[in-house]
Amino acid sequence: MPSPLTGHAPADAPAVARWGDLVPALVGVVGLVVMGDLRLLPLVAVVWILMWGAAVLVAPTPAGGAGRVFGAAVVVRALLLMSPATLSDDLYRYLWEGRVVAMGGNPYLHAPADPVFADFFADPIRLLVNHPDVSTIYPPLALWLFAGLATIAQHPLVVKAFMGLCDAATAGVLAQILIGRRMPLRGAWLYALLPLAAVESAGSGHLEAAAILCVVLAIRAWDRGGSGVGFAGLGALLKLLPGALMLGLMRRRPALVLLVLGLAVVSAMPFVPAGAAVGRGFSTYAQHWSFNGSVFPLVEAVFGELARPLCLVAGAAVTGWALLRRRDPAELALWVGGAFVLLSPTVHPWYIPWVWVPAIVCGVRAWTVLAGLAPIAYVVLATTDPSTGAWQESRWPALVAYGSFAVVWIWDRMQGLVQPGPRRS
Repeated sequence: MPSPLTGHAPADAPAVARWGDLVPALVGVVGLVVMGDLRLLPLVAVVWILMWGAAVLVAPTPAGGAGRVFGAAVVVRALLLMSPATLSDDLYRYLWEGRVVAMGGNPYLHAPADPVFADFFADPIRLLVNHPDVSTIYPPLALWLFAGLATIAQHPLVVKAFMGLCDAATAGVLAQILIGRRMPLRGAWLYALLPLAAVESAGSGHLEAAAILCVVLAIRAWDRGGSGVGFAGLGALLKLLPGALMLGLMRRRPALVLLVLGLAVVSAMPFVPAGAAVGRGFSTYAQHWSFNGSVFPLVEAVFGELARPLCLVAGAAVTGWALLRRRDPAELALWVGGAFVLLSPTVHPWYIPWVWVPAIVCGVRAWTVLAGLAPIAYVVLATTDPSTGAWQESRWPALVAYGSFAVVWIWDRMQGLVQPGPRRS
């Protein structure tokens, strides 16, 4: 049995017990790599991912501290680099927009399908960009990151490797935070070995991995007596959500906010000529897209077109309340991330770590259940029309995932459990 403080197993524990979680994770990764293009067998891929997750959840917690958690996370994500990014094509937009920025272009002003790129219409990366008629939705610093990655190589492996490394670092920092808070390491091991974070970072190369790393670095800095504002601000310049965390942490070092704002201005200056076009892509996303929601579809069924503004106001209210009442940055991130996941019209599987990571630190295990079931949303790929790319969403995957989350959450509230995993370590 692991120590309740460090998660270490006794030195004389059998090797299988000390590394029990790593074996199912490695088998799971190898299975995905062997499948190749997961869009060809989406139902098989989803079942395999769920089996991988279930095996990790029931396996014993491996031995070791933060270094070993990080190392195991690196191994799992390194193997996933051999799997093509077929569950999502976002990284092709990253590479395309990075290339545009590197050439002096403006992704806010020109969408990939804009005639200004006529000479590149046959470019293999541009052809793989999703929604080519929509301009960028990413903050300026994220575009500069894309430019740096695209300059290294116009290849998905560059993005996958960078995001996978960021995600492995998140697992390691999580372990450090848990040790500092005298909590078991099981939550960090689950983050390192469950499929969701690994598949969405090293498998699909999502930007969330870099921004969430900034969040855990901010929490660690706060725990060690710092402010964490700089890390939270950096995360907010990659993805907007950590901005709430930055506001909550500025009590200790308000002057650092000026530094973050300065970096924001400097990174945005080359894109100022876009004028009114800035935010056009994000507006399209916010006003029209929806997928795999939980509370939002219920609100929409009752209030129709008012659902989006109502959920936005509710999310803002929760964020405001958390900023006023929660001093612990992990608790603040939990409330803000939870509001985002539950109220958003669009909840892709790679959004779940926004709330899952702080939930691990706060010991709320229900979000780990949702993280384990989130990949079930990919069954929608089985309905894709190969000629048009259109798909038909069914409600049952969301009912299974969010329903299971709700049951565990309610049970834990009734029982007073606050453990970082789906069972006590």
